[in-house]
Amino acid sequence: MDTSPSKQYPVKKRVKIHPNTVTVKYTSHYPQPGEDEYEGTSEDNDSFVEDNPKRRLLSDGRSKGRSFFGTIDIPSQTTQKSEATKSEPGQGFIEGSIFQSKKTWAVLFGSALAHGCVALITRLASDRSKVPSLELIFIRSILQVFSVLVVCYYQEDPFGPKGHRLRLFFYGVCNVISITCAYTSFSIVPPSNGTTLWRATTTVFSAILAFLLVDERMACVDVITVLSSVLGVCLVMIPNIVDEESSLLNIWKEAFGYTMTVMAGLTTALSMIVYRSIKDNVSMWTALFTFGWTGTLWGASTMFFLQEPIIPLNGESWSYLMGICLCSTVAFLGVYYALSKFHPALVSTVQHLEIVIAMVLQLLVLRIFPSVYDLIGGAIIIISVFFLACYKLSWKKLKTQDYQEILDSSIK
Repeated sequence: MDTSPSKQYPVKKRVKIHPNTVTVKYTSHYPQPGEDEYEGTSEDNDSFVEDNPKRRLLSDGRSKGRSFFGTIDIPSQTTQKSEATKSEPGQGFIEGSIFQSKKTWAVLFGSALAHGCVALITRLASDRSKVPSLELIFIRSILQVFSVLVVCYYQEDPFGPKGHRLRLFFYGVCNVISITCAYTSFSIVPPSNGTTLWRATTTVFSAILAFLLVDERMACVDVITVLSSVLGVCLVMIPNIVDEESSLLNIWKEAFGYTMTVMAGLTTALSMIVYRSIKDNVSMWTALFTFGWTGTLWGASTMFFLQEPIIPLNGESWSYLMGICLCSTVAFLGVYYALSKFHPALVSTVQHLEIVIAMVLQLLVLRIFPSVYDLIGGAIIIISVFFLACYKLSWKKLKTQDYQEILDSSIK
């Protein structure tokens, strides 16, 4: 006599209806509540649900919520209970996040200071050493190529991981084009106006491209502070452009120079967006090496045809060149460190402090006094940037973020 389970109990089809899916499981017997086998069957059902990938994905999807950057995780009841039982580790994580945020803002302010030094040293180099822009890019890029030592130390691929090399190369090309356009415009228009317009257009284009290309949006407070900082930049730049006296021929020449500056801002913003899309797979040292070798190839192939290079003979010119290379590298690393954590437009907005720092350094070194519009615009920039920093830091403590800030994790 066959005593198998299929003969002892009739085969029954058990159907459980869920709001998101229907789970079907065939069993030989379906114990009722109160029977001995009921609890064991419930555990089997739970394990079956966990083993069902579609059911698990749907349940995970229910724990997602919409935010300015797409979806964010909404903690479940079990997560809330576990957090309640582990309040001390959670508090430590929050304190670590606040420390990381403060560290990022300190790096951003340091990069703005380095950019301000670059503006002053570039002006000194153009006035005294007469080094062409493409040669300056070439020398700067050669020194940045040595960042490959750091890349090899961390055992990374210098040309990026497979699957990301094309975008990394495109990132390097965009950076080289932006620097070339900016330095070329500085030989046509006043460097102060060119730098100011470069920063303003980078901020505007980074906000627009981040929304169009990667659907990355900003909170209302971020938009207001960014616009107010751009307004301060315009107050510094526009009066200086209007006050320039030039002939009809020079007007067209300056129009071309400012067009090159706008192109520099566009390509700079595009390079920031491209790096933002590969930041999880490419470190900032690999990005610096990519910028270095693409700039070296571009400078070596163009500076002998488009410009007449010179060999600096005195120590003063070489000190200017080394200062520009050092400060620009520090500023680059600071910007791209912060770019892996903040919105590109916010990073570019903080760099507006470069204009204020350059004003102070020119006053101390060159005895150039800022105008009334410069003072008003600089004050607006300072208020906007420091309000944004204080708001973000206090906002971090209250855990009322409008968008999810990317933080370093101890789990690799």
